[in-house]
Amino acid sequence: MANDEALLERIASRSQKRPERASTVSEQALRETNHQLLLERMQEIRARRKHRKQFDSKTFTLLRIQVMFLAGIILLQGFKPYGFHLDEWVFGLFVNGSLIYTYAIIRYIASDLFNGRHDLLKQNVRD
Repeated sequence: MANDEALLERIASRSQKRPERASTVSEQALRETNHQLLLERMQEIRARRKHRKQFDSKTFTLLRIQVMFLAGIILLQGFKPYGFHLDEWVFGLFVNGSLIYTYAIIRYIASDLFNGRHDLLKQNVRD
């Protein structure tokens, strides 16, 4: 995302720094339209980054709460205070389900960071 924004800013600055040649009105209108499109794209990228930052911070807060709760359940299961005890299969399902959920959320966040193009984020397809 930062690379996209930097690239768009470089392109926009280059288009403004070029010396003016004798050009037709249509070429100048095309350049202005192109410049406007680049500025709109930069604004969209900024808005998307702001939205993603808010979403990611809320998601990480949720994950912190989940990890603390899971650690508490593990401690209660291990030390058995006040007669607390879960069946082994219930405890296993709870822990494994929580880990799968955490993995899925982190993978979703990471897929946005790499725009889904990183090798670790691609689905394993066997022919």
